[in-house]
Amino acid sequence: MLNNYSGYKIKLLHIIFLSVLAVSPLSLHAAVDDEDEIQSTASLYIWGAGLKGSTGNAAGGAPVDASFSDILDNLESGIMWNYRGKGDKWALGIDYIYLNISPSSDAPPATVDLRETVTELSVGYEVQPGLEVLAGFRYIDIRTSVMLNVQPSPPPITGAVDWFDPIVGLDYRRALSGKWKFFGRGDIGGFGVGSDLTWQLAGYFGYMPSKNWNLFAGYRHIDVDYESDNDNKFFYDIAISGPLIGFGYNF
Repeated sequence: MLNNYSGYKIKLLHIIFLSVLAVSPLSLHAAVDDEDEIQSTASLYIWGAGLKGSTGNAAGGAPVDASFSDILDNLESGIMWNYRGKGDKWALGIDYIYLNISPSSDAPPATVDLRETVTELSVGYEVQPGLEVLAGFRYIDIRTSVMLNVQPSPPPITGAVDWFDPIVGLDYRRALSGKWKFFGRGDIGGFGVGSDLTWQLAGYFGYMPSKNWNLFAGYRHIDVDYESDNDNKFFYDIAISGPLIGFGYNF
């Protein structure tokens, strides 16, 4: 269970995140020249991802192997959205994912209650037309409860932890025609600051039926290998991957 300090820290991080979201267009304006036009896009999406790996603590753990259909069967709640603002050279990106699921495993027989929040903030700079180098952070909040389905039934194995991962990477965008576009992104981070290692690869095709609306679909993979250094020894070694589809509004 999180102590009072941890609860206060999480609330403070959420306030900071919402403040960044509220001022993000203003911050981007401050980073570019007055004559530059800011192009902003707000998107909602569905990530048909599965989870594979393991999680637990010093008392034990369990493998996690859940397909997207398994997640849908056990989904309690979730939301996924993205914001991107682009000037002449500078770009600001925010990505937010929240999932509450209860996957299960057969070996050993166990039920895992997983609540995961992934918040990503990155700043990019265009070094060539369509190619940006980026840096930022990925904040991850994990809360798990593992119940082994054996007799006699042991108490649940619980864990709650959050951390920041610095990330660096590349973002590539190319117009394929007047309405079709391609987007690719890769990043790597952690470096022992939070996770031992985290990395991401994603690629999407986008279609713009009008000036303001765009549709996109593709594939995304995020891998996280984290282990805490406290007595609880919470560990989270999970890969999340699958197809993604969504829509965005340009303004």
